[in-house]
Amino acid sequence: MRLFKKVKGLFDNRSKSPAGPEVSQPGSEAGTHASQLRPEGKASAGKSGRRPSRYGRIKSGDRRQPERQARDSGRKSADHPDSRRAKPGDSSKDEYATHAGRSKFRSRRHKPRRRGGRKELGGVAQRMDFPELLKVDTAGSEFQENEFRPLGLSDRLVLTLAANRFRTPTDIQKAVIPAALRGADIMGQAQTGTGKTIAFLMPIFEKLERSDPPRIQALVVVPTRELCRQVSWEARRFGRTLDTKVLSLYGGTSVTGEIRVLEEGAHIVVGTPGRLLDHIYNKNLDLTALKTLVLDEADRMFDIGFRQDIIKIIKACPAKRQIMLLSATLDGEVKELSRKYMHEPVPLYVSRDEISVESIWQRFIGVNRHEKLNLLVRLLEDQKPTQSLIFTNTKRMSDAVALHLGEKGFKTRCIHSDLNQNKRERIMDAFRTGGIEHLVATDVAARGLDINGISHVINYDIPDNPDDYLHRVGRTGRMGAAGKAFTFVTSREGKQLSEVEKLINKQLEEWEQA
Repeated sequence: MRLFKKVKGLFDNRSKSPAGPEVSQPGSEAGTHASQLRPEGKASAGKSGRRPSRYGRIKSGDRRQPERQARDSGRKSADHPDSRRAKPGDSSKDEYATHAGRSKFRSRRHKPRRRGGRKELGGVAQRMDFPELLKVDTAGSEFQENEFRPLGLSDRLVLTLAANRFRTPTDIQKAVIPAALRGADIMGQAQTGTGKTIAFLMPIFEKLERSDPPRIQALVVVPTRELCRQVSWEARRFGRTLDTKVLSLYGGTSVTGEIRVLEEGAHIVVGTPGRLLDHIYNKNLDLTALKTLVLDEADRMFDIGFRQDIIKIIKACPAKRQIMLLSATLDGEVKELSRKYMHEPVPLYVSRDEISVESIWQRFIGVNRHEKLNLLVRLLEDQKPTQSLIFTNTKRMSDAVALHLGEKGFKTRCIHSDLNQNKRERIMDAFRTGGIEHLVATDVAARGLDINGISHVINYDIPDNPDDYLHRVGRTGRMGAAGKAFTFVTSREGKQLSEVEKLINKQLEEWEQA
């Protein structure tokens, strides 16, 4: 009761006095603080409901403590222990002291954005270096004995191929290049890794007319961003000696940068259907001078729902143009498109199972679903691949597999459509240069990867569509090189395995660890 009366009297006196009760600073003997009359741990809160500050009364409308007020207003004394201003004669360098009293530990939002390096590539930073050119001339053996000469290409193009170390054409190149030079529409079927890109690029380069400013004379439509980067890189690789400007257009990059470069002009444009349609609708893409339209990996574009987009792009092109349709598989929808929009297309077929059967050593491994991760680690330790590409059916599983391998000490990253474009490009560039040994991917990377160093492909999940098996396995054994492919099969996936074996016309053997 006495304690209550003392507290009541204190607050009564405070309400009567306009200046408020006398409050002492910590350690002083004058005055009595209300918190001293409370039991320990229960400091009094005034009418405002706030705990009294140890720095004394706080001005109305300003809840900051005096030290914060002084710091924010820039009036902090140089004698203050936390002052960022150096004292006269003090030669010591404070870790936090910087020019004009600003801390070097600034937040990320204050950092300037890095710019540049994108203009000539249509808003896309290109990090892949081109190989060094060989010095060749028409009198040298590299030109005289080059097997591209009988295909009808000009000496300038043959010299360009020789300088880039291309001497012998593949089957699809032997079939496509002469027919395309005649101006015929082409429906070509060949497995991934057989050189389809060079097959359609060489006729395009042969027909280009140089003008100032350059006008779009060839449009290459591809299903994925990765394939867009790969095709445009190949085009720039040859175009650097042919005075040709190549532009790539795909999602996840700056539209403003692409518009700026389109205004400057280009000879060849490579892009994905969605981004190309955006520029067509906004009248940024002038196709009036177009000569050649290429539909690369047409079956894949149909599988992921680009059929209507492809038709709209075809209708936006001039009526008189050449169409080259190239695909790993030619199903009913692709053939229907060729009948409807192509003029007497020349069918060119290369054996669909050539790569899968002859060039690549393939095995399946029976496994319990819960033992896949441990089996994958043992397989990598046993095979010791130079570089491996590991395929999963879902993005969530690719994240889980990459995380597990990373914990086991493998240089592993994953790539799928949830990653932003810049991160995907950094991962792919690191994989190309050997900084990453094992890449875990969904089928988004099954088209567009052209890396000769991939020695092993591992189907961690067997694909639901057997055609995807061909595209996955085709990432190794490029251009006739040796490669290995392993496929994990659970007890419930026997049907998918049978469909794959039917497609490649070969029964896969089970792998037996030595």
